[in-house]
Amino acid sequence: MSDTIDALIVGGGPSGLAAAMWLGRYRRSVVIYDGGEPRNKPAWAVHGYPGLSDPSPLELRRRLAEQALGVGAERRGGNIIKVEGTKGEFVATANDGTVVNARRIILAYGLRDYIPSIEGLTDLYGTSVFHCADCDGPSVAGTRIGVLGWNKHGARLALYLSHWTDSVTMLSNACTLELNPKTRETLASANIAVVESDIACVNGHGGNLIQVEFTDTEPLRLDALFFHLGSEPRCDLSEQLGCELDEDGYITVDRGNETSRPGVHAAGDITGPPHLASIAAAEGVRSALAIHRSLLPESFHV
Repeated sequence: MSDTIDALIVGGGPSGLAAAMWLGRYRRSVVIYDGGEPRNKPAWAVHGYPGLSDPSPLELRRRLAEQALGVGAERRGGNIIKVEGTKGEFVATANDGTVVNARRIILAYGLRDYIPSIEGLTDLYGTSVFHCADCDGPSVAGTRIGVLGWNKHGARLALYLSHWTDSVTMLSNACTLELNPKTRETLASANIAVVESDIACVNGHGGNLIQVEFTDTEPLRLDALFFHLGSEPRCDLSEQLGCELDEDGYITVDRGNETSRPGVHAAGDITGPPHLASIAAAEGVRSALAIHRSLLPESFHV
């Protein structure tokens, strides 16, 4: 199969681009399919990426793509919608009908977050409304923070954020509280109040959150609002391939980021937390190294 490439990468985020760059350095033929809708696109910056000071998500992708393309990787717009075959002989089909033959596959298509349907929230999402405490918690230290949540997951997020500020309020948005007595005690001891009123809207100006308005009580002044209502994979390729998942629905991988399906690797957010760009890139590199070694001829083995 002379037209078979060494690796097809599904996803053009930090994990996919880092993998492509390293495979290109090893003179491997690589094609990246990028749907062009990164999970962190609304964010004003990527925080904590070693060596870079708060680049925007698109700027980080631009730099990583420049490196990958500079060593021979090819990037195509669009999505892979089907993958068949076995290790060494995979056949992938893109949404435009293009067929790609590949010896190895890297799944790096990421997740899609569930965004609350609250008036005004999406206008502030990424600048003063966030879903990742690790990414944005340090940036709002010492400010007034709200956490949208009504169960143990919301309580955990509120408690986690209290590391950076002593002003955290949990907002249930009129959802029934699913908190056991011990959790309520823990929140109270951390001085985290719980407001159970229905949220009417979120108000801000110039990307800055000003206050949350309720339908039946006074507005609450806040500087930042966090939520994490869950997420889902951007496509079903792991299901098509029969990759094993863990109890939380993330793809299980070995030390080389290979999945339970031989020849198929996975990297980035779809392999589980923490969901950070730096970790996604590292997983992409690890996948690339494992793939390169797996493609070396038998004569290299001693």
